[in-house]
Amino acid sequence: MSDRVKQLGEKEAQLRQRCEAQRATVAREIASIEARFERVDRFARVARAALLHPAVIVGAVVALFTIGRSRGMRLVGRLYVLNAAARQLLQTIRVFKGLVPKESAAARGGEP
Repeated sequence: MSDRVKQLGEKEAQLRQRCEAQRATVAREIASIEARFERVDRFARVARAALLHPAVIVGAVVALFTIGRSRGMRLVGRLYVLNAAARQLLQTIRVFKGLVPKESAAARGGEP
């Protein structure tokens, strides 16, 4: 074997070792991150299971209709009035923009 082939083989072996070390480091980091998020994942699973339970859904609907119905309708009414007022304000602004004459190019000193 020539010296160049030996050098290339050694370089390849070094690169493979570095690659293995990097893989091991990345695997440790991923395991650490997964361990940190394990509690959050567990909490999310419990919350999802609890919130999707039929009794919870029925209870929420009943509570909405009994307790929050009048408040909810009041909120919807207020949002409707606010929306109507905002539309009226925008329409008024558009009207005033149309009433203000635009300055012509001749008045600015430019060519028409």
